[in-house]
Amino acid sequence: MAGTGFRSGSDDTMPQIVKTDEVLGGDPRIEGHRIGVYHVYQRYVEGSETPEEIATSYGLSVAEVHAALAYAFHNSDEMRDIESRNQAHYRRREASRIVPDDGH
Repeated sequence: MAGTGFRSGSDDTMPQIVKTDEVLGGDPRIEGHRIGVYHVYQRYVEGSETPEEIATSYGLSVAEVHAALAYAFHNSDEMRDIESRNQAHYRRREASRIVPDDGH
């Protein structure tokens, strides 16, 4: 699998955060899942969910959620970049959305 070669830490017993070009556009994610670090971070910070709630909803271990949160808090600039990119994408989609004429 081609990717950026990024892996967090070196201990194979700990959940890993990886970046792979062809998965989530190269954004950091939990290894073995298509769940981005940003998704976990956003639910924790904006949704006020506990790590246990996030783990249950995504089918992750609590350790995987904590690894994602540790990565997110250690790489806050990257999280802000991902958020800005996501917001710009949403604004572009909304601007090009076709809204039916209500007849008025």
